[in-house]
Amino acid sequence: MFDESAERRAILALGQALQDAWNRGDAAGYASLFTDDADFVAWNGTYGRGRQAIENGHRRLFAGSMADSRMVLVGDDAESEPPGSLRFVRPDVALMVIPGMVTPAGQRATGPDHESVQTFVLAKDASGWRVAAFHNTRRQVQP
Repeated sequence: MFDESAERRAILALGQALQDAWNRGDAAGYASLFTDDADFVAWNGTYGRGRQAIENGHRRLFAGSMADSRMVLVGDDAESEPPGSLRFVRPDVALMVIPGMVTPAGQRATGPDHESVQTFVLAKDASGWRVAAFHNTRRQVQP
């Protein structure tokens, strides 16, 4: 039986796990939350396919420009619904569109130049919810 409330909590826990892995700089942990064949589009249009490509790309980021960066995806209260949209396409497929922010080390998390809109296609299998597709779009700073 489909328990929407429980599934929402599980998806929010997945979002928290993504945020926590990023904030540890843990490329393998971050990538483990995606399906084996996941599609990943970064804010700058960079595309990767598959868990290993996601891990490799994030390993480079965490060793370079995003070392010690901080991600805010689900906010401080992982129990609360994220601002945005979370809906179930089927009991085992969900679409989540939410704001997110990554702040490089040494910078303050202020202003829209750090903000993105992130789209997740989430799939559930015997191991739980995983990200099947991700697209990150940087918010445009209006002059």
